[in-house]
Amino acid sequence: MLIKKGGKEMKKEVPLHKILAKQAKRRLTNGYWKQVKKERELFVEQNIDENCFNISCLKQIYKRKIERDLKIQNSVDPDAKLYAKVVKLLSQNEYVLNPIARLIDHGVYDKLDLNAKQVYITKLTDKYNTLKDRFYSENQNKIAVN
Repeated sequence: MLIKKGGKEMKKEVPLHKILAKQAKRRLTNGYWKQVKKERELFVEQNIDENCFNISCLKQIYKRKIERDLKIQNSVDPDAKLYAKVVKLLSQNEYVLNPIARLIDHGVYDKLDLNAKQVYITKLTDKYNTLKDRFYSENQNKIAVN
């Protein structure tokens, strides 16, 4: 926000709670929660037959997914987008043979020389292992609470 004071323009810091309040209001006015409710009902319908869960359990699983998505969306963590990819990868019901290859940002990777590519892959592997452990520990804590 720019404020003119004595002929000079100064930037004023907007508090975090105001930013979060604006985001929440935008979600309410754009019908975000109605869409979430429709998606949850569809999720329950699709998974009740496959996974022999009761409906309340499926709703809890979907609720945790939405909470995780909102945390990632509002995060200031530079690895938030990478964590979102890791969560999507690990939440699938299939075994992933090449997770690192799926996480590579080809816009960056393709421009690197051979040595830089090796460093990039090593750092990405370390981040992946850290984020994978975080994902499993968060899920274990939520399973233990329920």
